[in-house]
Amino acid sequence: MPYGNQEEAYKNASTLSLLTTEQALASFAVLITELKRNFSAQACPVVLFGGSYGGMLAAWMRLKYPYITIGSLASSAPVLARESVSCFNTIKTSWDVI
Repeated sequence: MPYGNQEEAYKNASTLSLLTTEQALASFAVLITELKRNFSAQACPVVLFGGSYGGMLAAWMRLKYPYITIGSLASSAPVLARESVSCFNTIKTSWDVI
Protein backbone atom coordinates (compact mmCIF):
# COMPACT_ATOMS: atom_id res chain seq x y z
CA MET A 1 0.00 0.00 0.00
CA PRO A 2 1.57 3.28 -1.04
CA TYR A 3 2.11 5.74 1.79
CA GLY A 4 1.85 3.06 4.49
CA ASN A 5 -1.90 2.74 5.00
CA GLN A 6 -5.24 2.91 3.22
CA GLU A 7 -6.35 6.15 4.86
CA GLU A 8 -3.24 7.99 3.72
CA ALA A 9 -3.32 6.44 0.22
CA TYR A 10 -6.98 7.39 -0.34
CA LYS A 11 -6.53 10.95 1.01
CA ASN A 12 -6.24 12.90 -2.24
CA ALA A 13 -5.84 12.68 -6.01
CA SER A 14 -2.05 12.70 -5.95
CA THR A 15 -1.88 9.59 -3.76
CA LEU A 16 -4.81 7.88 -5.52
CA SER A 17 -2.98 8.25 -8.82
CA LEU A 18 -0.62 5.45 -7.77
CA LEU A 19 -3.44 2.95 -7.24
CA THR A 20 -3.71 1.91 -10.89
CA THR A 21 -3.39 -1.37 -12.73
CA GLU A 22 -0.27 -0.07 -14.45
CA GLN A 23 1.30 0.75 -11.09
CA ALA A 24 0.36 -2.68 -9.72
CA LEU A 25 2.08 -4.36 -12.68
CA ALA A 26 5.19 -2.20 -12.26
CA SER A 27 5.26 -3.05 -8.54
CA PHE A 28 5.00 -6.77 -9.32
CA ALA A 29 7.85 -6.44 -11.83
CA VAL A 30 10.09 -4.86 -9.19
CA LEU A 31 9.00 -7.38 -6.53
CA ILE A 32 9.73 -10.44 -8.70
CA THR A 33 13.05 -9.03 -9.88
CA GLU A 34 14.18 -8.15 -6.35
CA LEU A 35 13.07 -11.48 -4.87
CA LYS A 36 15.01 -13.37 -7.53
CA ARG A 37 18.08 -11.20 -6.91
CA ASN A 38 17.90 -11.41 -3.10
CA PHE A 39 17.57 -15.20 -3.13
CA SER A 40 20.14 -15.74 -5.90
CA ALA A 41 17.37 -17.19 -8.03
CA GLN A 42 17.83 -15.22 -11.26
CA ALA A 43 17.73 -18.43 -13.30
CA CYS A 44 14.51 -19.68 -11.66
CA PRO A 45 11.46 -19.40 -13.92
CA VAL A 46 8.35 -17.60 -12.68
CA VAL A 47 4.79 -18.48 -13.69
CA LEU A 48 1.97 -16.18 -12.64
CA PHE A 49 -1.54 -17.33 -11.91
CA GLY A 50 -4.76 -15.80 -10.69
CA GLY A 51 -8.51 -15.70 -10.98
CA SER A 52 -10.79 -12.80 -11.84
CA TYR A 53 -8.87 -9.54 -11.29
CA GLY A 54 -5.77 -11.49 -10.28
CA GLY A 55 -6.05 -13.43 -13.52
CA MET A 56 -6.27 -10.22 -15.49
CA LEU A 57 -3.12 -8.99 -13.74
CA ALA A 58 -1.35 -12.27 -14.50
CA ALA A 59 -2.22 -12.04 -18.20
CA TRP A 60 -1.38 -8.35 -18.48
CA MET A 61 1.88 -8.85 -16.58
CA ARG A 62 2.93 -11.46 -19.13
CA LEU A 63 2.10 -9.07 -21.98
CA LYS A 64 3.73 -5.98 -20.45
CA TYR A 65 6.79 -7.69 -18.90
CA PRO A 66 7.41 -10.86 -20.96
CA TYR A 67 11.08 -10.96 -19.92
CA ILE A 68 10.22 -11.36 -16.21
CA THR A 69 7.99 -14.45 -16.37
CA ILE A 70 7.81 -17.52 -18.56
CA GLY A 71 4.04 -17.84 -18.45
CA SER A 72 0.76 -17.03 -16.80
CA LEU A 73 -2.52 -18.75 -16.14
CA ALA A 74 -5.59 -16.54 -16.03
CA SER A 75 -8.79 -18.17 -14.79
CA SER A 76 -12.13 -16.36 -15.11
CA ALA A 77 -10.25 -13.24 -16.13
CA PRO A 78 -12.42 -10.81 -18.11
CA VAL A 79 -9.43 -9.23 -19.87
CA LEU A 80 -11.57 -7.91 -22.71
CA ALA A 81 -14.46 -6.70 -20.53
CA ARG A 82 -15.99 -3.38 -21.49
CA GLU A 83 -18.48 -1.36 -19.51
CA SER A 84 -21.76 -0.51 -21.15
CA VAL A 85 -24.66 1.72 -20.24
CA SER A 86 -27.16 -1.13 -20.61
CA CYS A 87 -25.14 -3.35 -18.26
CA PHE A 88 -24.83 -0.52 -15.73
CA ASN A 89 -28.58 0.16 -15.86
CA THR A 90 -29.43 -3.53 -15.47
CA ILE A 91 -27.23 -3.84 -12.39
CA LYS A 92 -28.58 -0.59 -10.94
CA THR A 93 -32.19 -1.75 -11.43
CA SER A 94 -31.42 -5.12 -9.87
CA TRP A 95 -30.63 -3.47 -6.53
CA ASP A 96 -34.27 -2.44 -6.17
CA VAL A 97 -35.36 -6.02 -6.73
CA ILE A 98 -32.78 -7.40 -4.30
